[in-house]
Amino acid sequence: MPPLRPALLLALAAAACGRRGADRPPPPPAPATAPAPAPAPAAGPAAAAAHLAAPERVRFAPRVTATGTLKARQASVLAVSVAGTLERVAVRRGQEVREGALLAVLDTGAASAAVRQAEAAVAAARAQLALAEDALARTERLRREEGASEAQATQARAQRDLAAAHLAAAQAQAEQARVHLSHHRLVAPFAGVVTRVPDGVGITVSPGVPLVTLVTTRELVLETSLTQSEAAELRPGARVAVSLPGIGARTADAVVTVVVPAVDAATNRVPVEIAVPNPDGRFLANAYARADLPRGAERDAFRVPAPALVQRTGGHAVWVAGADGKARALPVRLLAEEGETAVIVPEGGAWPEGLRVVTDPPVGLAEGTALAQVRG
Repeated sequence: MPPLRPALLLALAAAACGRRGADRPPPPPAPATAPAPAPAPAAGPAAAAAHLAAPERVRFAPRVTATGTLKARQASVLAVSVAGTLERVAVRRGQEVREGALLAVLDTGAASAAVRQAEAAVAAARAQLALAEDALARTERLRREEGASEAQATQARAQRDLAAAHLAAAQAQAEQARVHLSHHRLVAPFAGVVTRVPDGVGITVSPGVPLVTLVTTRELVLETSLTQSEAAELRPGARVAVSLPGIGARTADAVVTVVVPAVDAATNRVPVEIAVPNPDGRFLANAYARADLPRGAERDAFRVPAPALVQRTGGHAVWVAGADGKARALPVRLLAEEGETAVIVPEGGAWPEGLRVVTDPPVGLAEGTALAQVRG
């Protein structure tokens, strides 16, 4: 058989392959795949939970705060004016006494004897005067009957006048002795509290040596000062509130008594004195105190919780919920802090009605953050 040509052989091989492929079953269809999900829209910032409240409208009287030291209205270091031995101390430290109460006594032995001696001299002088007056009366009767001369009558009158003078001198000496005796007793010149007493008795006391210190506590005086602008409208008689920051004592019945019409050269401030009533002794002499004094006329303002106030560059602000429920920071001017609240006025115009303040701004609160009201 003649050899096959190469082209024919290739054709036959291709036909055989095609028959084998036709005899195989078709491949299974590919499983259907779910369409890919569309990308989710980007989520916005979460709302910030906050307590919201309407600010309270108030009438506010501008005030100025001043500090100073409470002084006793009267305070005296008492001493005796005579020398002697301290015999008795009649009071104790911290005791409240009335005016005229006995505080201390010196030994009165010698002084009492001097009084008795002076009183005896008065009695003798009075007796001498009685004799002189009787002699004058008899002499004048005899003179009328021409039984005594004019010279005798003149002498009798002179004796009577001399006896009267001796009596006056004796009485003066007796009074002096009684005064000297009284100086051995130290008494309270006014009602108050004893703050200092001698350590013991039996000591020799010299005139002018301090024995007892007495202060009044029913009314104290707060000595303070203000700047010239702060004192410009302050007048005596203005009612002020005074408090002791250390112990919380407070009264609204204190009264301005002195506004010195001159500036202290050392401090360039105006001295002011305030009378502080202290009937129950809550206020302590020499304690540090604070006074809230009026300054100017009343004005409209808002009261908000103190935590609502935040520091801003150059001042203060509060966070509020805008009409769209998003946070806005509004600048305000702080007028006063009153315990857990603050009194403020808006800067740059009035606030719209229905404004709500964030009473407890969360940390990191930013302009435009959505606010979610927290109930309760």
